[in-house]
Parts: sequence; C-alpha cells; structure tokens
Amino acid sequence: MVKKLLLYLFFLSFSISTFSQVEETTYENKFAIGVNGSTLGGGIEIARNISPHFNIRLRGNTFNISDFVQEIEVDDANLNVTANSRFLEFDISLEYLPFRNSSFKIVGGASYFSDGETTAYATYDGSFEYGEITIGPDEIGDLELTLDYNGFAPYIGLGFGRAVPKKKFGVAFEAGSFYLPEPQVGIVANGMLAPTADQAKTLQQDIEDYRWYPFLNLRLSVRI
Repeated sequence: MVKKLLLYLFFLSFSISTFSQVEETTYENKFAIGVNGSTLGGGIEIARNISPHFNIRLRGNTFNISDFVQEIEVDDANLNVTANSRFLEFDISLEYLPFRNSSFKIVGGASYFSDGETTAYATYDGSFEYGEITIGPDEIGDLELTLDYNGFAPYIGLGFGRAVPKKKFGVAFEAGSFYLPEPQVGIVANGMLAPTADQAKTLQQDIEDYRWYPFLNLRLSVRI
C-alpha cells in the first residue's frame, strides 16, 4: 500500500513538473500588442517574452492639450492665459518579474521625447488706472512663455501585469517616473511686459531641477 502511494505521488509530481515545463515553454518567445492610457496620453506597444522572468517592450505615446484657457483676476482686470502642450514619446524597456507565480514587476528603460513643447500665452483684457492715466491692453502688452523638453530620458517603475500575458488577454498597471532632459525656456513679450523676456535665463535655472515626470499607466494587451 505504501509503495503504491509513493509510486502514485511520484507520477503525480512528474506530471505536474512536465505540465509546468510545457506551459512555460509555450509561454516563452511570444508577442503581445497593447493599448495604453497614461499620464503620457495614449499609445500602443509591442512586447516580446524572452524568458519566464523577462519581457522586452517597445512603446509610443502621444499627448496633446490645445487652447486650455484660465482667467486670473488682477486688480479688477482679467489676465487670460491660454496654454498648449504636446509631445511624442518613444521608449524601450525591460520588465523583470522576480517571482514566478506573481505578475509583480520592476521596469527599467530609456525613452526619447520628441516635439515636446508647452506654451502659455498671457494677455490682459482690461485697463489699469494710475492717477489720471489709463493704461490699456495694448500698452500693457502680451507675453508668451515656452518650455521645450526634447531628448533622451531614463525611466524606472513598478507594477503588476505582464507585457506578454500568460493568457490570451491581460491587464496591467504601472507607476514610475521619467527623468526628463533639462528644459529650454523662452519668453517673448512686448509693451510694458517686454523687460520680462530678460528673465528667461533666470527661470530656466529655477526649474532645471524639476525634471521628474510622474508616470501612471493602464494597459490592455492581447497575446499573439
């Protein structure tokens, strides 16, 4: 009886081991495509499984905000600020899954930000009175601030969910940060605001350390 039980357990463990190896072999060297929604906007990616613990992926994202208007009241007049922001982002990254039975992952990679520009255009729609003098919008002038983030940026993140799911479909969440290139600041102004343009270099020095871009991403993928 004991011999039969031991023999049964041996064949059972052998079958489980064989099935696990077949499942892992089937899983390896597979591709997946996915769609992303994140703080980088929306995008697509393609990924390949290279081992039970590693996936490599190539991704592209695009982000665009146009004509975002904010009104700020200044001394009974309105300062109208119109903002626009856009960029294209491409990255290649490697997922490391340290635990065989968990989808927890550590991600590292490098990205390239292209056409990354944020502009803010400010105008007054009222007048200021200084004694008997009235200063109108034309005399006050307009101001345009430009920030350019273009170039390579390293990335690190953590998350759950494989880039190449073990099943046909998969969902993944990821949180991390890009270390952006040093921004280039430009200021163009006219009228009484013209001297403000001289502050572009000072502003660039003030914000040069604010280069961490938070990244939150939700991905839906299908294995092919």
